Amino acid sequence: MLSSQKEYDIIIAGGGISGAAVAYGLISKNSRLKIAVLDAPTEINRASRTNVGLVWCQSKFADKPHYAKWGFLSRRAYPGLLQELQEVSGIKVPAYFEGGLIPVLSGQEYEKKGEYIERLRTVLGEYRGNMIDRTELERKLPKISFGPEVCGAAWCEEDGFLNPLALLRAYRLASVRSGVDFFNDTVVYSVEPKDDAYIVHTQLGGFSCERLVLACGLANKRLAQFVVRDLPIFADKGQVLLTERMPFVMPIPVLGCTQTVAGTVIIGFKHETRGHDATVIPHAVAQEGAWALKVWPELGGKRVIRSWPGLRVMPKDKVAIYSHLPGHEKVTVVNTHSAVTMASAHTRHVAGYVLGKELHECAGDMTLKRFGYAV
Repeated sequence: MLSSQKEYDIIIAGGGISGAAVAYGLISKNSRLKIAVLDAPTEINRASRTNVGLVWCQSKFADKPHYAKWGFLSRRAYPGLLQELQEVSGIKVPAYFEGGLIPVLSGQEYEKKGEYIERLRTVLGEYRGNMIDRTELERKLPKISFGPEVCGAAWCEEDGFLNPLALLRAYRLASVRSGVDFFNDTVVYSVEPKDDAYIVHTQLGGFSCERLVLACGLANKRLAQFVVRDLPIFADKGQVLLTERMPFVMPIPVLGCTQTVAGTVIIGFKHETRGHDATVIPHAVAQEGAWALKVWPELGGKRVIRSWPGLRVMPKDKVAIYSHLPGHEKVTVVNTHSAVTMASAHTRHVAGYVLGKELHECAGDMTLKRFGYAV
Protein backbone atom coordinates (compact mmCIF):
# COMPACT_ATOMS: atom_id res chain seq x y z
CA MET A 1 0.00 0.00 0.00
CA LEU A 2 1.10 3.56 -0.63
CA SER A 3 1.80 5.32 2.64
CA SER A 4 0.56 8.71 1.36
CA GLN A 5 -0.98 10.29 -1.69
CA LYS A 6 1.38 10.40 -4.67
CA GLU A 7 1.57 13.68 -6.58
CA TYR A 8 2.32 13.91 -10.31
CA ASP A 9 2.13 16.45 -13.10
CA ILE A 10 0.36 13.91 -15.34
CA ILE A 11 -1.26 10.58 -14.62
CA ILE A 12 -2.17 8.18 -17.42
CA ALA A 13 -4.86 5.69 -16.49
CA GLY A 14 -4.14 2.72 -18.73
CA GLY A 15 -0.81 1.12 -19.58
CA GLY A 16 -1.67 -0.64 -22.83
CA ILE A 17 -0.28 0.47 -26.18
CA SER A 18 -2.29 3.71 -26.31
CA GLY A 19 -1.39 4.78 -22.78
CA ALA A 20 2.25 3.78 -23.14
CA ALA A 21 2.51 5.58 -26.50
CA VAL A 22 1.19 8.80 -24.97
CA ALA A 23 3.44 8.41 -21.92
CA TYR A 24 6.55 8.11 -24.06
CA GLY A 25 5.43 11.04 -26.19
CA LEU A 26 4.95 13.24 -23.15
CA ILE A 27 8.28 12.47 -21.50
CA SER A 28 10.01 12.91 -24.86
CA LYS A 29 8.58 16.42 -25.14
CA ASN A 30 9.50 17.43 -21.60
CA SER A 31 11.84 15.28 -19.52
CA ARG A 32 11.09 17.37 -16.41
CA LEU A 33 7.49 16.21 -16.25
CA LYS A 34 6.60 13.89 -13.39
CA ILE A 35 4.44 11.22 -15.02
CA ALA A 36 2.80 8.05 -13.70
CA VAL A 37 1.08 5.27 -15.63
CA LEU A 38 -1.47 3.18 -13.73
CA ASP A 39 -1.81 -0.21 -15.41
CA ALA A 40 -4.52 -2.74 -14.57
CA PRO A 41 -3.77 -6.46 -14.11
CA THR A 42 -3.36 -8.44 -17.34
CA GLU A 43 -6.68 -10.26 -16.94
CA ILE A 44 -8.40 -6.84 -17.05
CA ASN A 45 -6.07 -5.07 -19.47
CA ARG A 46 -6.35 -7.44 -22.42
CA ALA A 47 -6.85 -5.43 -25.61
CA SER A 48 -3.15 -4.68 -26.19
CA ARG A 49 -2.14 -8.20 -25.27
CA THR A 50 -4.58 -9.97 -27.63
CA ASN A 51 -3.74 -7.83 -30.64
CA VAL A 52 -2.72 -9.23 -34.03
CA GLY A 53 -0.30 -6.34 -34.57
CA LEU A 54 -1.47 -5.08 -37.96
CA VAL A 55 -0.45 -1.58 -39.01
CA TRP A 56 -3.38 -1.19 -41.36
CA CYS A 57 -4.43 1.79 -43.47
CA GLN A 58 -6.49 0.43 -46.35
CA SER A 59 -9.58 -0.27 -44.28
CA LYS A 60 -9.96 3.27 -42.96
CA PHE A 61 -13.01 5.05 -44.22
CA ALA A 62 -13.31 6.71 -47.62
CA ASP A 63 -16.22 8.81 -46.27
CA LYS A 64 -14.04 10.11 -43.41
CA PRO A 65 -10.92 11.38 -45.20
CA HIS A 66 -9.31 12.96 -42.14
CA TYR A 67 -9.38 9.61 -40.33
CA ALA A 68 -7.85 7.89 -43.35
CA LYS A 69 -5.13 10.55 -43.54
CA TRP A 70 -4.49 10.18 -39.80
CA GLY A 71 -3.81 6.47 -40.30
CA PHE A 72 -1.33 7.06 -43.11
CA LEU A 73 0.38 9.85 -41.14
CA SER A 74 0.86 7.42 -38.25
CA ARG A 75 2.10 4.60 -40.49
CA ARG A 76 4.70 6.86 -42.16
CA ALA A 77 6.08 7.90 -38.78
CA TYR A 78 6.70 4.31 -37.72
CA PRO A 79 10.22 3.66 -39.10
CA GLY A 80 11.71 6.62 -37.24
CA LEU A 81 9.76 5.83 -34.07
CA LEU A 82 10.84 2.18 -33.97
CA GLN A 83 14.46 3.19 -34.44
CA GLU A 84 14.15 5.69 -31.60
CA LEU A 85 12.48 3.16 -29.30
CA GLN A 86 15.27 0.68 -29.99
CA GLU A 87 17.92 3.28 -29.14
CA VAL A 88 16.22 4.22 -25.86
CA SER A 89 14.89 0.82 -24.74
CA GLY A 90 17.32 -1.58 -26.38
CA ILE A 91 14.36 -3.55 -27.78
CA LYS A 92 14.13 -4.14 -31.52
CA VAL A 93 10.48 -4.50 -32.45
CA PRO A 94 10.07 -7.06 -35.28
CA ALA A 95 8.21 -5.18 -38.02
CA TYR A 96 7.40 -5.80 -41.68
CA PHE A 97 6.18 -2.94 -43.84
CA GLU A 98 5.97 -4.80 -47.14
CA GLY A 99 2.29 -4.06 -47.76
CA GLY A 100 -0.99 -5.74 -46.86
CA LEU A 101 -3.60 -7.90 -48.58
CA ILE A 102 -7.33 -8.52 -48.20
CA PRO A 103 -8.26 -11.65 -50.19
CA VAL A 104 -11.55 -11.71 -52.10
CA LEU A 105 -13.55 -14.84 -52.94
CA SER A 106 -15.88 -13.68 -55.70
CA GLY A 107 -16.03 -11.38 -58.69
CA GLN A 108 -18.71 -9.30 -56.97
CA GLU A 109 -16.52 -8.81 -53.90
CA TYR A 110 -13.56 -7.96 -56.16
CA GLU A 111 -15.57 -5.23 -57.88
CA LYS A 112 -16.91 -3.82 -54.60
CA LYS A 113 -13.42 -3.62 -53.07
CA GLY A 114 -12.15 -1.94 -56.23
CA GLU A 115 -14.83 0.74 -56.03
CA TYR A 116 -13.91 1.42 -52.41
CA ILE A 117 -10.22 1.80 -53.29
CA GLU A 118 -11.03 4.32 -56.01
CA ARG A 119 -13.17 6.33 -53.58
CA LEU A 120 -10.30 6.27 -51.11
CA ARG A 121 -7.86 7.39 -53.80
CA THR A 122 -10.18 10.27 -54.70
CA VAL A 123 -10.65 11.59 -51.16
CA LEU A 124 -6.96 11.21 -50.25
CA GLY A 125 -5.58 12.53 -53.51
CA GLU A 126 -3.00 9.75 -53.33
CA TYR A 127 -3.29 6.05 -52.54
CA ARG A 128 -0.51 3.50 -52.98
CA GLY A 129 -2.65 0.49 -53.64
CA ASN A 130 -5.04 -1.25 -56.03
CA MET A 131 -6.86 -4.48 -56.73
CA ILE A 132 -4.64 -7.33 -57.89
CA ASP A 133 -5.66 -10.53 -59.64
CA ARG A 134 -4.83 -14.04 -58.48
CA THR A 135 -1.69 -14.22 -60.59
CA GLU A 136 -0.26 -11.10 -58.98
CA LEU A 137 -1.32 -12.33 -55.53
CA GLU A 138 0.60 -15.55 -56.08
CA ARG A 139 3.65 -13.55 -57.17
CA LYS A 140 3.56 -11.58 -53.93
CA LEU A 141 3.19 -14.69 -51.75
CA PRO A 142 4.66 -17.52 -53.83
CA LYS A 143 4.94 -19.99 -50.95
CA ILE A 144 1.21 -20.01 -50.22
CA SER A 145 -1.23 -22.19 -52.18
CA PHE A 146 -4.45 -20.19 -52.16
CA GLY A 147 -7.83 -21.90 -52.38
CA PRO A 148 -9.69 -22.11 -55.70
CA GLU A 149 -12.26 -19.48 -54.68
CA VAL A 150 -9.61 -16.78 -54.19
CA CYS A 151 -9.76 -14.58 -57.28
CA GLY A 152 -7.50 -11.75 -56.13
CA ALA A 153 -6.98 -9.27 -53.32
CA ALA A 154 -7.05 -5.64 -52.29
CA TRP A 155 -3.46 -4.45 -51.98
CA CYS A 156 -1.95 -1.49 -50.14
CA GLU A 157 1.81 -1.10 -50.21
CA GLU A 158 1.90 0.94 -46.98
CA ASP A 159 0.29 -1.66 -44.72
CA GLY A 160 2.30 -4.05 -42.58
CA PHE A 161 2.52 -5.71 -39.21
CA LEU A 162 4.69 -5.86 -36.13
CA ASN A 163 4.96 -7.72 -32.85
CA PRO A 164 2.51 -5.84 -30.56
CA LEU A 165 3.91 -7.28 -27.34
CA ALA A 166 7.42 -6.17 -28.32
CA LEU A 167 6.05 -2.71 -29.16
CA LEU A 168 4.38 -2.51 -25.75
CA ARG A 169 7.57 -3.62 -23.98
CA ALA A 170 9.66 -1.11 -25.94
CA TYR A 171 7.28 1.75 -25.13
CA ARG A 172 7.18 0.87 -21.46
CA LEU A 173 10.93 0.40 -21.04
CA ALA A 174 11.74 3.55 -23.03
CA SER A 175 9.30 5.49 -20.84
CA VAL A 176 10.74 4.10 -17.60
CA ARG A 177 14.30 4.82 -18.71
CA SER A 178 13.20 8.36 -19.51
CA GLY A 179 11.72 8.87 -16.03
CA VAL A 180 8.09 7.68 -16.14
CA ASP A 181 6.76 5.71 -13.16
CA PHE A 182 4.70 2.60 -13.96
CA PHE A 183 2.38 1.11 -11.35
CA ASN A 184 1.44 -2.39 -12.48
CA ASP A 185 -1.60 -4.34 -11.27
CA THR A 186 -3.25 -1.07 -10.31
CA VAL A 187 -7.02 -0.78 -10.80
CA VAL A 188 -8.42 2.74 -11.11
CA TYR A 189 -11.72 2.97 -9.26
CA SER A 190 -12.77 6.56 -9.91
CA VAL A 191 -11.66 10.11 -10.65
CA GLU A 192 -12.42 13.02 -8.34
CA PRO A 193 -11.87 16.67 -9.34
CA LYS A 194 -10.48 18.59 -6.37
CA ASP A 195 -9.58 22.28 -6.54
CA ASP A 196 -7.18 22.59 -9.51
CA ALA A 197 -6.19 18.92 -9.44
CA TYR A 198 -7.60 15.44 -9.93
CA ILE A 199 -7.53 12.59 -7.45
CA VAL A 200 -7.34 9.15 -9.04
CA HIS A 201 -8.56 6.52 -6.59
CA THR A 202 -7.00 3.04 -6.73
CA GLN A 203 -6.53 0.07 -4.43
CA LEU A 204 -3.14 1.60 -3.60
CA GLY A 205 -4.77 4.81 -2.44
CA GLY A 206 -5.05 8.19 -4.12
CA PHE A 207 -2.85 9.70 -6.83
CA SER A 208 -2.99 13.44 -7.42
CA CYS A 209 -2.27 15.15 -10.74
CA GLU A 210 -2.66 18.40 -12.62
CA ARG A 211 -3.41 16.67 -15.94
CA LEU A 212 -5.07 13.31 -16.49
CA VAL A 213 -5.20 11.00 -19.50
CA LEU A 214 -7.89 8.33 -19.66
CA ALA A 215 -6.52 5.53 -21.86
CA CYS A 216 -8.27 2.60 -20.18
CA GLY A 217 -10.15 1.36 -23.21
CA LEU A 218 -13.68 0.33 -22.29
CA ALA A 219 -13.12 1.40 -18.67
CA ASN A 220 -13.02 5.02 -19.88
CA LYS A 221 -16.81 4.85 -20.01
CA ARG A 222 -16.90 4.39 -16.24
CA LEU A 223 -14.07 6.76 -15.35
CA ALA A 224 -15.44 9.66 -17.41
CA GLN A 225 -18.81 9.55 -15.64
CA PHE A 226 -17.88 12.40 -13.32
CA VAL A 227 -18.52 14.58 -16.40
CA VAL A 228 -19.90 12.47 -19.27
CA ARG A 229 -22.68 10.12 -18.24
CA ASP A 230 -22.40 7.85 -21.28
CA LEU A 231 -19.13 8.07 -23.19
CA PRO A 232 -19.94 7.05 -26.81
CA ILE A 233 -17.92 3.84 -27.01
CA PHE A 234 -18.90 0.17 -27.06
CA ALA A 235 -17.34 -3.29 -26.94
CA ASP A 236 -16.73 -4.75 -30.40
CA LYS A 237 -16.05 -8.45 -30.05
CA GLY A 238 -13.66 -10.43 -32.18
CA GLN A 239 -12.76 -14.12 -31.88
CA VAL A 240 -9.38 -15.51 -32.73
CA LEU A 241 -7.86 -18.92 -33.49
CA LEU A 242 -4.13 -19.61 -33.18
CA THR A 243 -2.53 -22.48 -35.10
CA GLU A 244 0.60 -24.44 -34.41
CA ARG A 245 3.84 -23.13 -35.87
CA MET A 246 4.59 -23.45 -39.57
CA PRO A 247 7.55 -22.32 -41.68
CA PHE A 248 7.35 -18.55 -42.12
CA VAL A 249 5.90 -17.89 -45.59
CA MET A 250 3.91 -14.66 -45.15
CA PRO A 251 6.09 -11.52 -45.08
CA ILE A 252 3.03 -9.64 -46.36
CA PRO A 253 0.08 -9.94 -43.94
CA VAL A 254 -3.25 -11.31 -45.15
CA LEU A 255 -6.18 -9.82 -43.24
CA GLY A 256 -8.07 -12.57 -41.44
CA CYS A 257 -5.30 -15.19 -41.43
CA THR A 258 -2.05 -13.46 -40.57
CA GLN A 259 1.14 -15.40 -39.89
CA THR A 260 3.29 -14.16 -37.03
CA VAL A 261 7.08 -14.03 -37.23
CA ALA A 262 7.09 -17.03 -34.87
CA GLY A 263 5.27 -19.09 -37.51
CA THR A 264 1.86 -19.37 -35.88
CA VAL A 265 -1.19 -18.16 -37.81
CA ILE A 266 -3.79 -15.90 -36.21
CA ILE A 267 -7.24 -16.37 -37.75
CA GLY A 268 -10.07 -13.92 -37.24
CA PHE A 269 -11.19 -10.45 -38.23
CA LYS A 270 -14.96 -10.26 -37.77
CA HIS A 271 -16.89 -7.83 -35.59
CA GLU A 272 -19.73 -8.71 -33.20
CA THR A 273 -21.75 -6.62 -30.77
CA ARG A 274 -22.35 -8.74 -27.68
CA GLY A 275 -21.88 -6.28 -24.85
CA HIS A 276 -19.03 -7.28 -22.58
CA ASP A 277 -19.40 -11.01 -23.24
CA ALA A 278 -15.80 -12.27 -23.39
CA THR A 279 -16.54 -15.97 -23.83
CA VAL A 280 -15.60 -18.03 -26.87
CA ILE A 281 -18.65 -18.70 -29.08
CA PRO A 282 -18.00 -22.04 -30.86
CA HIS A 283 -20.08 -21.39 -33.99
CA ALA A 284 -18.46 -17.97 -34.48
CA VAL A 285 -14.99 -19.49 -34.17
CA ALA A 286 -16.00 -22.19 -36.66
CA GLN A 287 -17.08 -19.51 -39.15
CA GLU A 288 -13.69 -17.82 -38.86
CA GLY A 289 -11.95 -21.15 -39.46
CA ALA A 290 -14.12 -22.04 -42.45
CA TRP A 291 -13.32 -18.73 -44.16
CA ALA A 292 -9.59 -19.15 -43.50
CA LEU A 293 -9.64 -22.63 -45.07
CA LYS A 294 -11.14 -21.18 -48.25
CA VAL A 295 -8.25 -18.72 -48.42
CA TRP A 296 -5.42 -21.03 -47.32
CA PRO A 297 -6.47 -24.72 -47.43
CA GLU A 298 -3.15 -25.89 -45.96
CA LEU A 299 -4.38 -24.64 -42.59
CA GLY A 300 -6.78 -27.58 -42.51
CA GLY A 301 -3.87 -29.86 -41.65
CA LYS A 302 -2.64 -27.73 -38.75
CA ARG A 303 -3.60 -27.98 -35.11
CA VAL A 304 -5.45 -25.12 -33.46
CA ILE A 305 -3.60 -24.65 -30.19
CA ARG A 306 -5.67 -21.86 -28.71
CA SER A 307 -8.72 -19.68 -29.27
CA TRP A 308 -9.73 -16.55 -27.44
CA PRO A 309 -12.12 -13.61 -27.67
CA GLY A 310 -11.08 -9.98 -27.64
CA LEU A 311 -13.10 -6.84 -27.00
CA ARG A 312 -12.09 -3.98 -29.24
CA VAL A 313 -12.80 -0.48 -27.99
CA MET A 314 -15.08 0.99 -30.63
CA PRO A 315 -16.31 4.60 -30.66
CA LYS A 316 -19.93 4.74 -31.82
CA ASP A 317 -19.05 6.20 -35.22
CA LYS A 318 -15.98 3.91 -35.48
CA VAL A 319 -13.58 6.87 -35.57
CA ALA A 320 -11.04 7.51 -32.81
CA ILE A 321 -11.81 9.84 -29.91
CA TYR A 322 -9.15 12.30 -28.76
CA SER A 323 -10.85 14.83 -26.57
CA HIS A 324 -10.75 16.91 -23.45
CA LEU A 325 -13.79 16.40 -21.26
CA PRO A 326 -16.42 19.17 -21.19
CA GLY A 327 -15.35 21.80 -18.66
CA HIS A 328 -12.13 19.89 -17.93
CA GLU A 329 -9.49 20.85 -20.49
CA LYS A 330 -6.79 19.10 -18.47
CA VAL A 331 -8.48 15.69 -18.75
CA THR A 332 -7.95 13.92 -22.07
CA VAL A 333 -9.79 10.84 -23.31
CA VAL A 334 -8.02 8.53 -25.78
CA ASN A 335 -10.15 5.81 -27.37
CA THR A 336 -9.42 3.96 -30.60
CA HIS A 337 -9.88 0.44 -31.94
CA SER A 338 -6.65 0.83 -33.98
CA ALA A 339 -4.16 1.24 -31.14
CA VAL A 340 -1.22 -0.32 -33.01
CA THR A 341 -1.80 1.53 -36.28
CA MET A 342 -2.25 4.85 -34.49
CA ALA A 343 0.46 4.43 -31.84
CA SER A 344 3.09 6.57 -33.54
CA ALA A 345 0.54 9.37 -34.06
CA HIS A 346 -0.34 9.13 -30.37
CA THR A 347 3.32 9.56 -29.49
CA ARG A 348 4.10 12.36 -31.93
CA HIS A 349 0.83 14.32 -31.86
CA VAL A 350 -1.70 13.34 -29.17
CA ALA A 351 0.88 13.89 -26.44
CA GLY A 352 1.05 17.56 -27.44
CA TYR A 353 -2.74 17.83 -27.21
CA VAL A 354 -2.58 16.51 -23.65
CA LEU A 355 -0.25 19.42 -22.84
CA GLY A 356 -2.66 21.99 -24.23
CA LYS A 357 -1.71 22.27 -27.90
CA GLU A 358 -4.17 21.98 -30.77
CA LEU A 359 -4.80 18.57 -32.25
CA HIS A 360 -3.13 17.81 -35.55
CA GLU A 361 -5.36 18.93 -38.43
CA CYS A 362 -6.07 15.30 -39.40
CA ALA A 363 -7.49 14.63 -35.93
CA GLY A 364 -9.09 18.00 -35.29
CA ASP A 365 -12.64 16.68 -35.75
CA MET A 366 -12.12 13.62 -33.53
CA THR A 367 -13.15 15.29 -30.25
CA LEU A 368 -16.38 14.73 -28.35
CA LYS A 369 -17.75 17.83 -30.02
CA ARG A 370 -19.00 15.64 -32.88
CA PHE A 371 -21.30 13.90 -30.39
CA GLY A 372 -22.77 17.20 -29.19
CA TYR A 373 -20.52 17.92 -26.22
CA ALA A 374 -19.05 21.38 -25.63
CA VAL A 375 -15.27 20.91 -25.59
